Order: sequence, then structure tokens, then C-alpha cells
Amino acid sequence: PFKRSRRDDGYDRRGGRGSPPPRYDRGGGRGGYDDDRHHRHRASDWPDSRFGAPNDGPGNTQREGLMTYKQFIQVLEDDVSPAEAESRYQEYKTEYITTQKRAYFDLHKNEDWLKDKYHPTNLLSVIERRNERCKVVAKDFFLDLQNGTLDLGPGIIASAANKSENGNDGNSEDDADGDKRRKQSRGSSKETDPLSAAPKAHPVSSEPRRIQTDIERTLGLVRRLDTEKGIQGNVLSSGDHEKSDVDKSHMGSMGPIVIVRGLTTVKGLEGVELLDTLLTYLWRIHGVDYYGMSETNEAKGLRHVRTDNKTPSTTNINAADWEKKLDTYWQERLTGQDPMVILTAKDKIDAAAAEVLEPHVRKIRDEKYGWKYGCGAKGCTKLFHAPEFVYKHLRLKHPEIVLEVTSNLREDIYSQNYMRYVPAIFYFNL
Repeated sequence: PFKRSRRDDGYDRRGGRGSPPPRYDRGGGRGGYDDDRHHRHRASDWPDSRFGAPNDGPGNTQREGLMTYKQFIQVLEDDVSPAEAESRYQEYKTEYITTQKRAYFDLHKNEDWLKDKYHPTNLLSVIERRNERCKVVAKDFFLDLQNGTLDLGPGIIASAANKSENGNDGNSEDDADGDKRRKQSRGSSKETDPLSAAPKAHPVSSEPRRIQTDIERTLGLVRRLDTEKGIQGNVLSSGDHEKSDVDKSHMGSMGPIVIVRGLTTVKGLEGVELLDTLLTYLWRIHGVDYYGMSETNEAKGLRHVRTDNKTPSTTNINAADWEKKLDTYWQERLTGQDPMVILTAKDKIDAAAAEVLEPHVRKIRDEKYGWKYGCGAKGCTKLFHAPEFVYKHLRLKHPEIVLEVTSNLREDIYSQNYMRYVPAIFYFNL
């Protein structure tokens, strides 16, 4: 029979399915959210490291935190089977996390930092600022590439980080100073070498076959993400390697060659050097850690780097599974949408607005001009040649018609975004 030690500390042993035995309050301390080893690059995006567990404060009741499985089974009935105990623990854990998340959201939902991450209205301006910042950083990247001063290390260069933090829109004369760029990666040279400190990809990433595959995949990502953010003239994706007649036998053995033309030099990037240049570009401009399989609004820290084939793997996953996971992750991104654009739910909001406006679009028969379309808003007599012009007129001149519906919908989407996307990142790695 399934044995467990008994305890007599006030817990109710009658907890049943769907009703977790222990009681827990919505406020309180850190609980089970202090392990941030799994949170990778997103941790620094938050104003604290609790990822959804509110601080103690006036009027808040101290909660005990998420129970371990061992603690949980001690408060169940004695005749519960191991399978039933595991199932009920997962239910308890899910409900506990959902409750704590909702409490944290309710506590912070009016704060700009949280709205900037999940509210569809705020995200529109956040995306616009991000795109402008990416254009400025990309311009500096291309200049360094042409001047031969580009650092291919896994970190974030000083000029890019300063611009993103200070909201600098980029004064090219001031920011183009070559000496400053050459000092970008030297600030931490006295400390740990970035390459040795950076997280490592699976050793299979260093195989020549894999390198050629990753060059093609990263080129595709560069084109896609540049298009999304409005970055033009990228020599890495639209350069001479697509336009020139490169020797086919050379292409077959070495892969694509990108010709970079500087003021006084012409250089061809290929193989490992080309791949590292693409990986560096994706990380610093687009926040893409290719080998780490992550994409953030703003890159922080160090990206994953390749290791020598002889270096022991730091992961338990085998090479074939790791490659499949990597390829699947980025193929979905190539065929999907910008993650931040998804959070704006623009199509859903537009559809809701159109549904509200539809009764205000009136089809009118005019003896002289035939069918016309009129505005049905109170007191408005405007006529138009097509219904789409009426919808546009209603949105611009009579926004109050859809304001209540769309405002409520945006708040619902805000809550859904937070509840849907944060738990998978921060809460289920306890």
C-alpha cells in the first residue's frame, strides 16, 4: 500500500480533486518563485526577480508558498493511489500558480512597465520605438562591418546598449566615432572572457554540414526580421552573393559568399566567419539567440556560441533531437508573425469594431448617382461611393461608437496576454 508520514499541523486531509487541500492567500511573499535559472534572457525585463509574486505589503497576508510533492501527499487521504496523488498535485500546482499570477496582475496592471509588455494599445508604440532603435543599431553594425572593426563576440556592444536604454534616436555623426566602437568589447576584458562565459550550443553545431544549414537558416531569419522592422539595405541578405556569378564549384564546397565593400577594401565573408557575422547581427539587432532558441524585445547578456566537436556536451539531448528542435523552432518563426505583433491582436480588435460599425453603414438609392452609402451616426448625413469609406469615416469622426467595445476588448486581451504567455516562461519550472 501507498504509505506516507502523518502530520498534525492543522491541514485538512479531506482535500479532493479540483479543490487543493492547503489554503493559500493571494498576497504575500516570494514563495516558490526564487529559482530563475530557467528564465534565460527575459528575467532582466522585469523590475524584480519574482516573475509574478507580489511583495509583502500593508494588508497583505503572508502565504506559505507552493508545497513540494512530498509536503502535498502528507495532507491527502491515506487510501489515495500514487497516480491519483500525482494527478491531484498537478491540479493543485496549476491552480496555485494561476491564483498567484492573477493576484500579481491585479496588483500591477495599471503600471506602465507591465502595460508596455502586454497591453495591445501600449504595444503599438513600443513596437514603433523598437523598430526605430533596431534601424539605428543596424546602421552602426553595417558601418563597423564595412570598416573592418566589427566585434563578433557573443555580448552586446556598448553603443547599442546605451542607445536602447537612453531612447537615443541615433545621431550618426556623434555615434560613428571609430575609437568608441573599438572599445565596445574591451570594458570587460579584464574580467571573464565572454566566449568562455557564454552558454554553449550542442557540439553538433560545429560540424561543417550543420554550419552550412545554419547559414541558410540565419540568412532567412535576417531577411524576415529586417522586413518586419523596416530595415533596408542589409548587405548580408541583399549583397553581391545573390547578384554576382560566383563560381558554382566554389559555392558547392564553401556555401554562400557575401561581398562586403568598404571604403578602401573588398572582403568576402563565407563559412564560419559569415555564420558568426549573421549570428551577431541577429543577436544585437533583433534579440535572437539562434542556438539558444529564443527571441526577445531587447537582447541582454551573452548569446549561445558553438563549441569544438571534441568538447563534451553540457546537455543530455542527443544531436539529432537537438537539431530537430532547433530547425523546428526557427521554421515556425519564419512562417509565423512577430511575437510582439501577435500580442496586439489587431485583427481581433478590427473585427470587433467592424461588427459594431456595420449597422451604421447604410445603403441608399440615389436617382441621379445610383447606389450610395451613408453614415448612420446620429445627426450625420455624409454619403460615400463605397462601404469601406463609410467605415473609415466612422472610425475617424465617430470613434465613440466603438470606443466602449474596443476598450473593454483591449483590457481583456491585456489580461489574456499576461496569463497566457508569462506562465510558460516563469512559473512551470519550479
